Amino acid sequence: MAVTASPDQQQALLDLQGLDTKLLQLKHKRAGSPEISQAQDLEVELGSIKMRLVAAKTETSDLKLNQLKAESDVEQVVARAKRDQDRLDAGAVSAAKELESLQHEIATLAKRQAELEDIELEIMQQYEDAQQAVIDLEADEIAITEKLAQVTQARDDAFADIDFESNSIIQQRTELSSGLPGDLIALYDKIRADHDGIGAALIHRGSCQGCHITIDAQEIDHIRNLAPDAIARCDQCRRILVRTSESGL
Repeated sequence: MAVTASPDQQQALLDLQGLDTKLLQLKHKRAGSPEISQAQDLEVELGSIKMRLVAAKTETSDLKLNQLKAESDVEQVVARAKRDQDRLDAGAVSAAKELESLQHEIATLAKRQAELEDIELEIMQQYEDAQQAVIDLEADEIAITEKLAQVTQARDDAFADIDFESNSIIQQRTELSSGLPGDLIALYDKIRADHDGIGAALIHRGSCQGCHITIDAQEIDHIRNLAPDAIARCDQCRRILVRTSESGL
């Protein structure tokens, strides 16, 4: 059985289409909110900072252990050199060969001490650099976390406004569609689902405002001669065509 609807109901279908178009626009606005991509970028950046911070803290811990070991190595050499020097100063060694050996050892220990102190200084510098890296990364983490919170709040506020407007339109849509024939709504919804959200369009000056293609003269005559409650369809896009005083029929 063919779907029919009074001229007023067909006009209301255009109003329904207007509401559905607004809902579709709001959906796209929500999905395309710049805060979404901004938040995603910040989350990626924050994740990278956290990973680098873990690595920097691990490096700092390792360098601290290396520094302690270097200090211990220096202390051991210093202690041994002091013992040798004390023996030498006390005249505890009298044999020429043993005295020569002790002096050689003191010289060797002094050279070794200098080498170890250079290593210690290098490790200390690396440790300070690593500590500064941790401080910088922690500052970055705080800054990005705060920025992410701001962007997330802005996104949520934008979503709340969009959702509020959408809910209002959905309520209007429900009230409007409840006064239209069920088979008309079913046909309209099916066409809308298959044609980018547009199920009904106005005929305006011989053109379908859904696909914006001019309807040929023979089809215009056919539509002009339809009963007022008959449903016209575009012969190009198959959308429901609504006839009004603006249609030029």
